[in-house]
Amino acid sequence: MTGFLGMDVPAVRNLATQLSAKADEIESIMSVLTSQLNSVQWIGPDADNFRNDWQSVHRVQLTTVAQALRDAATRATNNANQQEQASGS
Repeated sequence: MTGFLGMDVPAVRNLATQLSAKADEIESIMSVLTSQLNSVQWIGPDADNFRNDWQSVHRVQLTTVAQALRDAATRATNNANQQEQASGS
């Protein structure tokens, strides 16, 4: 894209939509896995440790990733809005 300077506003809006959709997907997967983990018959210290790790480490990390994607989507949308305002579009 030589000679291009600026923003393809529709492409950035599409990116924001995709970022939000992937955040939703991560949260959905996390919910399904949590439900499956809670319903599996598994008793003992290994099960307790695994469930604890899932709740205190892995879910937290996945939630952080989902939120980071949502934040990026918000920033992309804000940038697209600012570009439209600056361009008078």
